[in-house]
Amino acid sequence: MSRHFSHKDAPASGLAGARVVLAGFGNQGRAQAENLRDSGANLVIGLREGGPSWKLAVAEGFQVAPLAEAAAQADILMMLTPDETQAELYEAGIRPNLKPGSALGFSHGFAVGFGILDPDPETDIFLVAPKAQGLKVRKLYKAGRGAAALLAVHQDASGRAWERTLAYAEAIGCLRSGALETSLREEAISDLFGEQAVLCGGLSELIRAAFDTLVARGYDPEIAYFETLHEVKILADLIHSGGIDGMRRHISGTALWGDLSRGRRVVDAGTRERMEALLDDIESGRFAREWVEEHRSGRPRLRERLEADAAHPIESAGKRVRALMPWLKEEE
Repeated sequence: MSRHFSHKDAPASGLAGARVVLAGFGNQGRAQAENLRDSGANLVIGLREGGPSWKLAVAEGFQVAPLAEAAAQADILMMLTPDETQAELYEAGIRPNLKPGSALGFSHGFAVGFGILDPDPETDIFLVAPKAQGLKVRKLYKAGRGAAALLAVHQDASGRAWERTLAYAEAIGCLRSGALETSLREEAISDLFGEQAVLCGGLSELIRAAFDTLVARGYDPEIAYFETLHEVKILADLIHSGGIDGMRRHISGTALWGDLSRGRRVVDAGTRERMEALLDDIESGRFAREWVEEHRSGRPRLRERLEADAAHPIESAGKRVRALMPWLKEEE
């Protein structure tokens, strides 16, 4: 069992006396910055000068500096830029400027967990990974709650790495809900596998395959959209709040028997074997290297596949169906 952390484990001094630098002001960076500011942290945002994120951060009242300059001020520097950019940014602006004894934090274990970024041995390395997108991290904080998180210390050069980790997690609201101990590699591997096998890759392909099957048999595309995609949220919410067993207690007997008697026809032994192969790709570092190389080459395959999927008939059917429910835009 993983070690659990709560609000009671946060150091009483919090982030007092620490200069916190956030590298990045995207979805996660902006949310964490707003939470840190509300928690009273001494905060600087490190960005590329003059870019859109720089202008946005300035407009929202944050102190902003070029990343190399900000890194030189940092007691704690949180890397919240995209995974594929972190090694380059670290070598160019952070490694030469980060003070010995400082801490380098991550919200995803990708770069360190797969050896793409090799940090200096005198730097504390830690992980605070909220298990929510940035908008949700901010929304839960403002509601007096917080996003649950995974925490890790990869390198404790100062002897204070866990204190810093817990103080940071508390400042962005994560210890209000609770956190589990992991490692950067475990978090990175399990996160990528969950995304590929279920949450993004597996789910989107399952939805499209079911939609195509209905439409090929002559069923209306808009009806197929409702039954294979639209209702995913209803079931996902039930699973989120009560697990698979909790969801099953809220569906009809017909749906329950279909679940129990037919689900394993779709996700069968062959599917599980292919999941093992996915996990092999992730554990070996092949996926991480492939993605970094795809980014460095200009992302041609990513763009090609994204454009092809955007042209799938489920997208046009979805636009027509969602037009009937304009409130979905507000929820988004």
